[in-house]
Amino acid sequence: MKNNLILAILSAAALLFASCRREQAPAFSFENYEQTFDSKQPFSVRMSYIRIVNADKSPALKAIEESVRREFFDAEGAMPRTMKKTFDMAAARFREANGCDDGRVSQGNYELIVTSDVDVYDRTLSYVIEGYQYTGGAHGMSWTKALNYSLDDGSRLSLDDFFTEQQKAKLPAALVKLLCMQTGAADAEGLAQMGYYPDDVKPTENFTVSATGITFLYDPYHIGVYAVGKTAIEFPYAMMDNMLK
Repeated sequence: MKNNLILAILSAAALLFASCRREQAPAFSFENYEQTFDSKQPFSVRMSYIRIVNADKSPALKAIEESVRREFFDAEGAMPRTMKKTFDMAAARFREANGCDDGRVSQGNYELIVTSDVDVYDRTLSYVIEGYQYTGGAHGMSWTKALNYSLDDGSRLSLDDFFTEQQKAKLPAALVKLLCMQTGAADAEGLAQMGYYPDDVKPTENFTVSATGITFLYDPYHIGVYAVGKTAIEFPYAMMDNMLK
């Protein structure tokens, strides 16, 4: 009897602890940085980083914050202790990588812009990093990096966490159909006439999770000519059963 009571108390305590941990939701704040450098090749840096301000309240949130910070700043090894020093590190690395102290190459300023966005759905946190860099030439280059995490343990999530192997095999055809619906193209040939590369429209780990569906993100040149620009293909949950059965 006594043992049963102890087990019941321990079980209740475990459930309460799990519930408290589950209810720990991330809180966010923007950390902004903007500066123009009067080096031999002038350049400017503008960054907007979304930080999890209560990361110290949960091991999962701490793991996510550490991961997204490294991904946002593309950094390895020890990180600076303050956001100001972290931003300065990124600017110094851009300055060195592009020879801004060697001499003027472009009449226009070089430019680095990195921003972020975040979405929380159920127990998944999707963090999106968008970047743009101009270092001379006809145009700059932009990129997008999407990261997905479990709020339960802070682990990085992949396509395998959302689709079975059988479903993943059917994703390319489904994504082409969805892109046709988004653009108004009749078929893959119609997409090609618009500048897309239908054969390259495949699932990627660059995706986000929201309340309505899973969105696959593609940078310029990945599935079409430069003029097509960035492309986002949203796969609504309501359509997945029919398209992947």
